[in-house]
Amino acid sequence: MNFITLMSFGMILVILFLLLEKRLFEKEVEMSKILSTKKGENVQSSGEVEIADWLFEHNIEYEYDQEKEIASKFIRPDFYLPKENIVIEYWGIMTDPAYRRKREWKEGLYRIE
Repeated sequence: MNFITLMSFGMILVILFLLLEKRLFEKEVEMSKILSTKKGENVQSSGEVEIADWLFEHNIEYEYDQEKEIASKFIRPDFYLPKENIVIEYWGIMTDPAYRRKREWKEGLYRIE
């Protein structure tokens, strides 16, 4: 094999790894949705149940945990209100430093958008 073939093969492996990593993450997220809302959706936390139920009771259209492009990045906000173009995030694990960093990163993207 020549150098270009090896580089192409390496890029294919990287892409396959990234796709597999994304799929595993999505499966993990879906499995953690064990609480049910009044709308019949499954969510991850009691805080998200409260938000979803309030939005549902007030007839506010929302999307839960759907991938959106924000500031040229693809992320999954907890709630998105399409008519208002509003994102709602429920930050429930603030004792975890990695979680806090993710919050700061997402908030930075929201400020850019």
